[in-house]
Amino acid sequence: MSPETLSLTDGNNDNYISTTWRDRVDGQRVDDVWRGDTITLADANGNEFTITGDTFYLRNGDRVFTPSDGSILHNATFVSSTYVTTSTQLPVGDLGPECFVAGSLIDTPNGAVPVEWLRAGDEVLTRDDGAQPILWAGGRHVVGLGNYAPVRFETGAIGNLRPLLVSQQHRMLIEGWRAELACGNPEVLVAAKHLVNGHSIRIVPTQRLYYVHLLLDAHHVLNAEGAPCESLFPGQMILDEDRTIHDEIRKAWAKRHPEPIEAMVTARQVARGAEVSLLAA
Repeated sequence: MSPETLSLTDGNNDNYISTTWRDRVDGQRVDDVWRGDTITLADANGNEFTITGDTFYLRNGDRVFTPSDGSILHNATFVSSTYVTTSTQLPVGDLGPECFVAGSLIDTPNGAVPVEWLRAGDEVLTRDDGAQPILWAGGRHVVGLGNYAPVRFETGAIGNLRPLLVSQQHRMLIEGWRAELACGNPEVLVAAKHLVNGHSIRIVPTQRLYYVHLLLDAHHVLNAEGAPCESLFPGQMILDEDRTIHDEIRKAWAKRHPEPIEAMVTARQVARGAEVSLLAA
């Protein structure tokens, strides 16, 4: 199985991909959306893993699966699948890229700097490789409601020194016994929305906010407000929600890398499915 990057069109701008005639995947009308399907794959070493996601049935007969559990698709061998029996709709925010909310302080060699001040060429501190240059920095203003509402980590909720706000898909680094128990790894990445507990970690609707992305030469763990979390990882997710940002990211990457951006690998294991439930418990 070889993943592909496809375009996603929310034709009526309601933040959902559904069977309305204006919503499209790669230009094709969506006939059905099945949330909660799974696929089991085997990597090059024969190790099997299961991914939970959504399947689009398109008007031209194609069927397209995309992860919804934080997994990143890479080349693998198909083993088996399960499917749900209720057609529904997909919140666009479930496929959105990871972002910091403007005002978040990012550790750099010159101290903590608001993320919106950072530009291509500036350096940020990474957990594994020290100071690394930013290939591309950018973002956009959004209405922070529904799936665009940020996750707020109160001071100390995840080791942060001040309140930290990130997008729901932004992955945070979880360390220690809980990560070891759930994933067999002392450090794993988990989407912020899966850590919400209703008190110290909450989704906070906001009328207007600015999301910022930081793309580096590789996927890295950064410190935001003192808490370890990821830099931008485009991966195989549908990134065409904002075509301008999509093109800028690909151009910035191509200037430094002969291979496509899909060749990027995650800095740490990404928790999936049941692993997420254990970590959030």
